[in-house]
Amino acid sequence: MPAHTKTTKTKTAAKAVTRRPILQWVMAALGAGITAVAIGIVIWEALQPPAAPALSARIVAVQTTAAGQVATVRVRNDGDETAAAVDIEGVLGDQTATATLDYVPGHGHALAYLRFDADPRAAAVAVKGWSAP
Repeated sequence: MPAHTKTTKTKTAAKAVTRRPILQWVMAALGAGITAVAIGIVIWEALQPPAAPALSARIVAVQTTAAGQVATVRVRNDGDETAAAVDIEGVLGDQTATATLDYVPGHGHALAYLRFDADPRAAAVAVKGWSAP
């Protein structure tokens, strides 16, 4: 009886040994494929020319203060490069408000605040210019 048990254990161990390396090879190949794709994406992105700043502005909130109506303006940069000294202008009727942001990072945003005497929800807001950092 002990000899029969030993033979059964040897066959089971042999089956486990043949299955494990196949699974390991499959997982290794999968890992190598994912790594190769990730490296390819990084190299491709590095070789692309950077996109210039693409700035847009819009009013996202309005607050009433003792000094008047304050519009919170979100300036978004969809470009790759950072924009510095970003000038924002808001026009509401005959009143014009301006602000300057130190910088807006590439693929990021920054907030500016413009003060008006009346409700600024109808104000036209625009980015007037910027410089390279």
